[in-house]
Amino acid sequence: RYKEAREYRRTKVDASYKYIFEVLSIRLGLDLTTVEEMILDATSLEAFDSFFAKGGSKTLKVFYQEGEAPGIECGRTIPGVVKGSKMMRFYVENTPDKFVGLCLFFIRCKNDSPISAKTIHEDIFFGVLDATEGLLRGVRNMIEKIFLPAILTTNNWGALSQTKQDTKDKQNFVETINRYLSFLEGATISIEGTVELKKIDYINFSKLQSFEKVTAAADNPDMVHQLEEVLMIWYRQIERVLTESKQMRKEADDSGPLTELEHWKCMSAKFNFIIEQIKGPNCKAVISVLKVGHSKLLRMWQELDARITDAANESKDNVKYLRTLEKVCQPLYNYDLVSMTHGIPNLINAIRMIHSVSRYYNTSERMTSLFIKVTNQMVTTCKAYITDGGLSCVWEQETSTVIGKIKDCMFLLKEYQKCFHETKKEILEALGEKTFEVSEMYIFGKSEAFFMSMNTMFTFQITEMITVVQTFCALSLSTIEGIDIMAVKFNNIYQSVQKKKYDFLDPRKTEFDVDFVNFMAKIEGLEIQIQTFMRTCFGRILSSQHALQLLQRFQNLRMPCLQEETVHTVGCILQHYVAELEATKKLYQIQKDDPPLARNMPPVAGKILWVRQLFRRIYEPINYFHKKSNILASPEGKAVVRLYNRTAYVLVEFEVVYHNAWMKEISQLQYPLQATIFVRHPKTGKFLVNFDAQIPEIVRETKCMIKLGLEVPEQAKKIVKIENNLKSKKLRLESLLQCYEDLCQETPMVFVNLMAPKMKKMEAVLRQGLTMLTWSSVTLESFFQEADQVLYIFKQFLKKVNDLSEVQIDLILKEISNTLLIVLPADGPIKVENMLTCNETYTKECAELLNHKSMHIEDAVQELI
Repeated sequence: RYKEAREYRRTKVDASYKYIFEVLSIRLGLDLTTVEEMILDATSLEAFDSFFAKGGSKTLKVFYQEGEAPGIECGRTIPGVVKGSKMMRFYVENTPDKFVGLCLFFIRCKNDSPISAKTIHEDIFFGVLDATEGLLRGVRNMIEKIFLPAILTTNNWGALSQTKQDTKDKQNFVETINRYLSFLEGATISIEGTVELKKIDYINFSKLQSFEKVTAAADNPDMVHQLEEVLMIWYRQIERVLTESKQMRKEADDSGPLTELEHWKCMSAKFNFIIEQIKGPNCKAVISVLKVGHSKLLRMWQELDARITDAANESKDNVKYLRTLEKVCQPLYNYDLVSMTHGIPNLINAIRMIHSVSRYYNTSERMTSLFIKVTNQMVTTCKAYITDGGLSCVWEQETSTVIGKIKDCMFLLKEYQKCFHETKKEILEALGEKTFEVSEMYIFGKSEAFFMSMNTMFTFQITEMITVVQTFCALSLSTIEGIDIMAVKFNNIYQSVQKKKYDFLDPRKTEFDVDFVNFMAKIEGLEIQIQTFMRTCFGRILSSQHALQLLQRFQNLRMPCLQEETVHTVGCILQHYVAELEATKKLYQIQKDDPPLARNMPPVAGKILWVRQLFRRIYEPINYFHKKSNILASPEGKAVVRLYNRTAYVLVEFEVVYHNAWMKEISQLQYPLQATIFVRHPKTGKFLVNFDAQIPEIVRETKCMIKLGLEVPEQAKKIVKIENNLKSKKLRLESLLQCYEDLCQETPMVFVNLMAPKMKKMEAVLRQGLTMLTWSSVTLESFFQEADQVLYIFKQFLKKVNDLSEVQIDLILKEISNTLLIVLPADGPIKVENMLTCNETYTKECAELLNHKSMHIEDAVQELI
């Protein structure tokens, strides 16, 4: 029956199961078959079915650890495994009595649809909780090494934006996780720090429970001696714990107030566990025997018992009162100085309450230590506030921002001291309340040293360093050719400071002073190299325009070390600019009568564009000198301005003259759209599209003038507006004439006279374009429709004629002859060529009759066809 159940479970194993088995196999280093068999040892696979099903469980947990070998209910016999022995096995969903192994878990975010074997690798997530070193440590390691790094590297926070408030929420969330990790660490230490009294294997304490056995043991000197040795072993263990608890604790310099709470929690757990063992059956049995035997060690033990009880009560009392600090201390562990400042009064009042109510913790030493820890945490939080939680280096921020943060921190210190002194004064004035006997030097010494150091350092060193970093960071953003080498050199200098492991905000660290001097010395050397680099770039000036563009890019670096070099460079460019003015003047004189035009430019606009290019060549440098430098105010600069004004006047005048002439020409031009759409060729008499060649040129000139920002006549603007319409009409007319000409060419000579009525009708339609229709006529569309209709009839009739066979043509000609009462030759049918080459009299008669009876012939032919 069990085997059948196992085989039934095996039949349920599909691709989704196999995927889970493969993941377990890879993680545990087991064979895939072994994993499958171990999973099938479970009496039910309901957990898998629920995980895969729609609306089922979102998690699947598989525990892997040592346990008792499965019995016959698993449905198989495991070779080499005896009943009751231990072996590594899987526990599916059901947590073992004591979890000391691995928890391999699978998670899916949504269960609104069943898991598909094709997409299972995308739908589920896998993780491992390692409890081989204890469950608390396993949970802590998972959060610290997996989840927290993932949170810190996450950029997409969903609905949370990048505002300052949302950033604080993220920081608070991370801080909450860190506090929870500290809690787990404290709980782990508390459990691991418990002292277990030594187990005595050579004495059976269960036999010392009744009064008779206790009395008998007390009468046995050897037994009493043995029990006294056991008691001394326990005594020395407990004495060692008490001695260690009284010793000076080794704490980190920056430990906060919650560290004090964690310490007393650990001590309370340790003492309480010892007391539980003292009250246990083994210790009670030993005490009972020694009491009956009147042992002299009992007095020592009783004193120790009182001491350990008092220590336990003290730790319990301290935990009770220090817990009141948890809530009021939370602002100290956030990066929000506003909430911290508002929370200082509550924190001081909580410490005052502990000082006045607590039986054990209200000593001067402990209160001073507690205040020192508050100061430590306050300084730590201020450092985090200045560096944005360690995300932003001090000199990567704006100087004003950092100085503002320092002022906020100094205000916090003043509020802390102010609230402390006000509370101390209230205690002195209150009746019956114990005064604050604490050392203010120890309490505020560290914070005052920190802020004094920050004030001094930021005034002289950090401010200077921030300025340097922000200035030289522009090197990496610049596109000046060759400047990247300077950027690399600066990054090497900057990284040498960044790699320092010491805390820059720690006032006790003096290494920064030395590093700052070295840093500034290297920066001075780099500034000299940048000046030399700039001088090299302007060693040969090809054009003032290009040189000034390059100079602008150097000025965009905003580096003070380049100011003198910039002044020198401007003077050199000005000298070169004078030569360019003369060259431009000569070039104008040479090319003004026939200037080179840009590609596809119309004549007038092309000349204006040419002269504008010459003007821009001399205007941009003089404009830069005027706005960015005072060099034009010098005597040399004034001479350059006079030369520029004379040259610019000539160039501007050239543009004005040509533009005015074009405006006058367009205004006097007769409106080109009043012309008829057709004209006849003077020699051939064919129809031609009468499209004025000036129109495309007017359009091009007008568009260019508009782009150049010049005035354009309304007449020209109207032509530009209907440009596409004119082009479309022109193409339709050309297509119409070409189609008519093609039909005429395709008409056989024998049917020319026959098709004459169609041709005349088309000619009549086209003649409208010689007299009545112009390019601005509103009836052009009806003209196109009429012409298309006539052409269509012409085309269809010609198609039918061309499709006739030779015999059909003979029959038609005979019928035509009969209709016209023409006697045909008796020697057979008249072929086309014969009809055209018969005697002259017949031809003339046929032609006259054809012309005279054309409409009747057409009807007859149409009917015959």
